[in-house]
Amino acid sequence: MNVLLAFVITMAILLVSLIVFKVSPGVSLFVCAILMGILCGIPLSETTSLLTSGFGSIMTSIGLLILFGGIFGMMLGDSGGMEEMAKGLLRTFGKKNDMLALNLAGFIVSIPVYFGSAYITLNPLVTSLQKLTKKKTPAYVAALFTGLLLTHCVVAPTPGPLAVAGQIGADVGWFIIYGIIVSLPASLICGWQYANFLNRRLSAADREKQRAEVEELLNNDELLKADPTKPSAGLTLGLIALPIVLIIIKSVCSIILPAENMLNIAFTFLGDNNVALFIAMMVTGIVLRKYLVPESSPTLWNYIDKVSDSMGNILMVIGCGNCFGTVLQASGLGDALVDLLSRMNIPVILLAFVLAMIIRAAVGSATVAMLTTVSIVGPMALATGISPVTVGLAICVGTVGLTLPTDAAFWIPTRYSNITVNEAFVATTWPTTLASLVGFVVVIILNMFSGVLPGMF
Repeated sequence: MNVLLAFVITMAILLVSLIVFKVSPGVSLFVCAILMGILCGIPLSETTSLLTSGFGSIMTSIGLLILFGGIFGMMLGDSGGMEEMAKGLLRTFGKKNDMLALNLAGFIVSIPVYFGSAYITLNPLVTSLQKLTKKKTPAYVAALFTGLLLTHCVVAPTPGPLAVAGQIGADVGWFIIYGIIVSLPASLICGWQYANFLNRRLSAADREKQRAEVEELLNNDELLKADPTKPSAGLTLGLIALPIVLIIIKSVCSIILPAENMLNIAFTFLGDNNVALFIAMMVTGIVLRKYLVPESSPTLWNYIDKVSDSMGNILMVIGCGNCFGTVLQASGLGDALVDLLSRMNIPVILLAFVLAMIIRAAVGSATVAMLTTVSIVGPMALATGISPVTVGLAICVGTVGLTLPTDAAFWIPTRYSNITVNEAFVATTWPTTLASLVGFVVVIILNMFSGVLPGMF
């Protein structure tokens, strides 16, 4: 069968199984990987080898990162450190800038912590603020949701961006730096400013009433008072920054220092992705032990074992997603698309962005969309000589847009923030799609200067 036709059939079955029949993503991806191999005439013995190598290669590159990063994020959430950090941001930026503080809190927290748990943990602060200020709940949701989703989808060491960087051959340290550069403007414009825009859509009487209530909040310090029974905001922020700083220092040292320099050698080890997150996990466990162990487990080690049990499903989805991607690569799909696009004159970077957005909207999983898109576009990017960093970031920002009911993330605010489905579209779908477009514009600008910017190749 023609490889493009086989791909269309396989993708249709994948989408129907996920959307209509609600089959587990890991199961659907594994079955569709086998089906793609059969339709393309790949021998069954070779298909099974591709499945094994696909799962093994992704686990080699990011398996430990997912495990250590997941435990690290759970520790920050279970200890109450994330909520304290959000309060600290509000105290720092001022209560009038509550939307900005929430947006930045989400932006920072979602770098090491999974989106759902981060939103659920920070949502009580949204509820408390809304009761005091009477500002629109969808505005608060938009500010927090957009910040959370951008770094979840674009900034490593979250699993999706890590997988994209690994598969496309981009340096992870530089991928983090440019990921922040791409996502921060999008978060401020489409999270903070969009939230303020939503809140301004009030009648004159409502605005005057809200102004008086905000003034009352300015004189109430109880809501944002630091909780001595939880980790401080500064401590939490420092723990979140620890692995990111180690990885970034490693990348910078590799450029400015000779290979034999002892400092460069030391940070080559300490800034290794796996080692950096392991260090962060261990430091966090030891530092936050008194906040975690008394209520959660007899010992820190039992707590770590308990948390690691929840990582299995994530590893399954990512591993099976790469099984599917490996079979797609072996099928010759990349070459077929290169031939097709050469006649249609669609730039690779635009294809990466659009394809990722469409798959994410249909499947409802940013990670699946990233893995599928990078499997298709990655070989094309290497063949055309375009920067792997910009192509990888185009894929990542593409998965931010079109947050639809197919995605479980869409329903989290309706459940935890008590907003309607229509309000959820206003607070999630519109700002994230706008953020995706803004992020892509920044990626295009970076691509224009990829020949002179460091770390692009």
